[in-house]
Amino acid sequence: MKMLHCDSAREADQKTIYQSGKFSYEYIADYAKGLPDNVAKASIAGGCTDPEGNLYLGMRGDPSQVVMLDTEGNYVKCFGGELFGDYLHFMKYTPQGTLLCTDTHHHIVREFTTEGELVRDFGNFNQPSDTGMDLDYYSRTRRRAIFPTEPYLGMPGMWVMYEAMHRVERVAGPFNMPTDVDITSTGEYIFADGYGNRAVHRFSPEGEYEKTWGGIGIWDVETDTPGRFLVVHAICVDSRDQIWVCDREKDAVHVFDREGNVIGYCSRNMGQPSGIDTDGTYVYVVGRGGYLTIFDTDINLVAQLGTFNCDLRAHDLCADRKGNLYLFPTHANEDHQVIKLRRMS
Repeated sequence: MKMLHCDSAREADQKTIYQSGKFSYEYIADYAKGLPDNVAKASIAGGCTDPEGNLYLGMRGDPSQVVMLDTEGNYVKCFGGELFGDYLHFMKYTPQGTLLCTDTHHHIVREFTTEGELVRDFGNFNQPSDTGMDLDYYSRTRRRAIFPTEPYLGMPGMWVMYEAMHRVERVAGPFNMPTDVDITSTGEYIFADGYGNRAVHRFSPEGEYEKTWGGIGIWDVETDTPGRFLVVHAICVDSRDQIWVCDREKDAVHVFDREGNVIGYCSRNMGQPSGIDTDGTYVYVVGRGGYLTIFDTDINLVAQLGTFNCDLRAHDLCADRKGNLYLFPTHANEDHQVIKLRRMS
């Protein structure tokens, strides 16, 4: 009798190509190599690249850490540790060569050198702004109604979070569970705020608060609400200083000028747009449902890749200067930590 066993690493032994229009990518399922055990088992929430193409990853855990990979995906180092809570969200590499990291649960954004030295904080540690968000709503009401037990998987649990997000009552200043940050060409800081707020904030290059805009959207994906949000999940400033915002639960992307005026809006069939980045020429949006949507800076839709629940589903993405993309699945696709889409054309 002949006994056979199929290879569990079959993804590494085949070539998968995603193509739409002039955009073609080779799918590389597991880009990160040589990760130590504490990193190899962790969830990677998001990441960014530096001008040389090194990759910085936001590792979620207790404590969270920043992980650095070289241009070939090899592990270099990690840092952060006690300086983070257990919910590091997204990060950006700054023109000053530092990293801006959103510490969602502590309601701050922390700036680090690439050696792990804390530069400064934006916001007040553990002091959320007053938006009416109520994380304890589920706990208070669960004994008076029938709820499934799954919400208690994870911290604070997805059901708990959704119940709380539905009860944001008003837009407030910085910060209530911020999610992302980017920088304009003139050095202004633009913050997505985020899980506990429905706002975008602008700070001066010196780090002083300047302006807030946004609004509370309608929990109905069939009703468009440009400029009003459900979940301000990710943010990106393009080469024209246009500000792109992923509104995950609205299945929409809003585009603003620096004063907060809506200049573009795309909704529906985006797979819950969760992460966004630009290479200077194009803006890339990834959805938790497996869709990758590409725009030019004229706010034209130029490519749509992926199908529902395919292996492009991710929590965040970043682009390098060669047009390669790096996807960070987290719970959207737990089989992988870092997926590379190598630009072929």
